[in-house]
Amino acid sequence: MRKRHLAWASVPVLGFLSTPYLPFVNGPHLWFGLPSVVVWAVLWTIGTTVALAAVERSAVRAGIDEDDALDDAPDDVPGSAQPDAPTDRAEALR
Repeated sequence: MRKRHLAWASVPVLGFLSTPYLPFVNGPHLWFGLPSVVVWAVLWTIGTTVALAAVERSAVRAGIDEDDALDDAPDDVPGSAQPDAPTDRAEALR
């Protein structure tokens, strides 16, 4: 994930986290007949969906794909199970 992808994805998180500190949201106000906090949360939920779609689209256009990342991974990862390694502890001690 690139830094700009992280920036796009962090905007809705900051919007959600700022909710209790914004007086125009955290108060006895009605927006469209609903409490302002509810409308604020719905807007940031939609914003999260848009931000994640933008990150996904830009990652696909840039050629960053999960399958590509898995193909580039080394085959001999430390700690991974070897096919001919004993699976039973008793076999390993023999």
